[in-house]
Amino acid sequence: MFYLCSIGSNLDPALHVSQVVAELLARFGRLHLSSVIQTKPVGMHSRHDFLNCLFVVQSDLSPVQLKAEFVTMELAHGRDRSNPLCKVADRPLDIDILACGERDDFAEAGVDAYLGDLLAEMYQGGSVDSGKVTLGLPGSKVFAKQRIGQAPIHLCQQDEALLPGNGHPGPPSRHAAIRHP
Repeated sequence: MFYLCSIGSNLDPALHVSQVVAELLARFGRLHLSSVIQTKPVGMHSRHDFLNCLFVVQSDLSPVQLKAEFVTMELAHGRDRSNPLCKVADRPLDIDILACGERDDFAEAGVDAYLGDLLAEMYQGGSVDSGKVTLGLPGSKVFAKQRIGQAPIHLCQQDEALLPGNGHPGPPSRHAAIRHP
């Protein structure tokens, strides 16, 4: 199953977004990642802007299982989900599943307006003209030099172990292949 997901962060967002992209890549082996944009908060009052992006991951996990993994990642990054107002509070990390399907084809998926340009850029050759942010991927020597955020990108960790739910065995190597569309 393919999942279209979003990442948002407005507390130390550059750190949390870059770290979680690396964590997702390590967990699932492959990601189709959108540009990263800076946005004003939507549906909440905050003085902290968000960094937002979309990603597609393929997994054998059910939507409930995948969301549970995302919640675990959010908690590890310091999100307080016990707060009844956590949906409208500042957060270090928020990962949501927006759509799922048998193919990586989410061009017609319904997303919030502030994510619409990112989706069009990923699937329809659209462009995001403002607010793009460049981030580095932490971790390995390869990722230390890799920059994300300025355009959609396919990330593939070639040292993919076949973990439950990732469905992608890869060649035995310690490097990541970074493919731009």
